[in-house]
Amino acid sequence: MESKFDYDIAWIMQAYLGEYPGSREDSDKKFIRAVKSFLAVHKLDPRTQLIIVSDGCEITHEIYHDKFAKYDCIEYAYVSKAKKKMYEQRKDGATFYRSLPRQVGRTIANRSFLHAFMDSDDLLLPDAARIIKNHWGTIQKQDPHKEYKWAACSEWYENEAMVKWQANAKGNFVFKDTAKPEKIKGLRSKWVRYAMNEPYKNVLSSTWNIIHRWDCKTIWADMYSNRKKGEPSEDVVYCTNIRREGDGMIINDAIMVRCHYSGIWDY
Repeated sequence: MESKFDYDIAWIMQAYLGEYPGSREDSDKKFIRAVKSFLAVHKLDPRTQLIIVSDGCEITHEIYHDKFAKYDCIEYAYVSKAKKKMYEQRKDGATFYRSLPRQVGRTIANRSFLHAFMDSDDLLLPDAARIIKNHWGTIQKQDPHKEYKWAACSEWYENEAMVKWQANAKGNFVFKDTAKPEKIKGLRSKWVRYAMNEPYKNVLSSTWNIIHRWDCKTIWADMYSNRKKGEPSEDVVYCTNIRREGDGMIINDAIMVRCHYSGIWDY
């Protein structure tokens, strides 16, 4: 990683712990768990930081100042809440997607070479930074004349409920389970490692799955999207535009556990 930066990787977390359509239970406890999972990463790699951006959320504000303000590796910002809540629908069926706070986080993360993202209810695996940096460094050395702009992971963890849901659902999936259910420290239930069927053909465009250089020009912006008409959500738009900025790489490893999938599981 470039030495002019204080950190190699910044994870940016947009946090709103109130209720909204499809929201998770015990959001405050899951937020604390998510931040602690970053601290476990930071313990193994001090050149990592977390940027928390409260989306007008007083709960986030109080928890940060009570539990996490003492950490130099965690920075914090508070932005005014949008008039609409995440996933609220207009009369025409379009859904509101909130993502401006992530862009605020990117502005704050100007001391980090790579920007990554995590949700406030998910779990980072302890060796997440090592995985990203090892892959980035190895691939960059293999082709030093190429300026890589982004990376995406082809593997991640889902709850074991996904296996049953996927088996009963109609349609063809571009990802599949690759191992037996296992326990993950700090989580209830069991979890299954998933992977893209063709990682160099199909890339998962989830918020947590894009990692990119600090100087990428794509920005996060609030938007409306009608999913029933096939219109993309805010994370798909962002990830797609990042990938158009230049060469990228696939990380054939997992760094994240998805702890909430609306209507299927919530841990």
